[in-house]
Amino acid sequence: MATQPDLSGVSLPQIAAVIAVVDYGSFTAAADILGISQPSLSRRVQSLEQVLGLPIFRAVGRTMQLTDAGRSIVPAGRRILDELASINALGASTRELATGSLRIAGLPSLIGSVLPEYVGQFHQQHPGIHLEILSVQDHEELVEAIRLGSADAAFGVSHSVPADLETRRVCHQEFSAVIPSGLGTGTELNAALLNTLTLVSLPHPTSIRKVTDEVYRSLGCTPARVITTVQRDALVPLSIASGGITMVPRIMATTAEVYGGRQLSLPEGTGRAIGVIYRRDPFQNPALSEFLHFL
Repeated sequence: MATQPDLSGVSLPQIAAVIAVVDYGSFTAAADILGISQPSLSRRVQSLEQVLGLPIFRAVGRTMQLTDAGRSIVPAGRRILDELASINALGASTRELATGSLRIAGLPSLIGSVLPEYVGQFHQQHPGIHLEILSVQDHEELVEAIRLGSADAAFGVSHSVPADLETRRVCHQEFSAVIPSGLGTGTELNAALLNTLTLVSLPHPTSIRKVTDEVYRSLGCTPARVITTVQRDALVPLSIASGGITMVPRIMATTAEVYGGRQLSLPEGTGRAIGVIYRRDPFQNPALSEFLHFL
């Protein structure tokens, strides 16, 4: 008969050590944030693994990644720390949102375009709330950040949110095409251009690439050649320098003239629905509740 773990040996410092490694990416950074030595942090993690009888992290190259067991206990551990923080924060300052913190994640293109308008105004109304903005590379990583509690809320594409999460729509972000200023005539995109120009875009399965592919499908076209990059800020200058075309949120396309390019209109409604994604939680962070109310 298997021996059951003695959960009475679980301590808050052990849980805090695991969460810090998850949030800050390494034992070294986590130890620095907690103000302890790395060996001390390692002992806390190891002692929790011994109590549970399960490995929490595994070494992958020079990084530490959560095991399946680790992934299952992180949300519960985070809730414990969050509830403890809520107890410690009770009082007038919390009720009035004079203190507190809010972690907001977002896709890089949204952090530079949509997010500032809402987060900036929220900060002006509640300057005592500490805001932390986190960048994630794709929708899957964004969902992971919410599920693990690395972020309280996230700005992302709202039409593909898993059933276990909630979303509140914020806006519809329109897209434009960018080409070199000497190519073509007129202000609207046409199939002839699409069939001859090199496409410069992000790789699959990013939302910018999904919108771009849908434009090609709607016009019955296929890119002649494709250059991919993970650097969103490079899309406009790279497409112009290579004599190609890119499709990006309109606010990103406004830099086209700086690099010697111009914008072309896309079919009406081309873009993506943007929303704020968050977890269902009966003990919701007061700052998050106020932010959702603000939206």
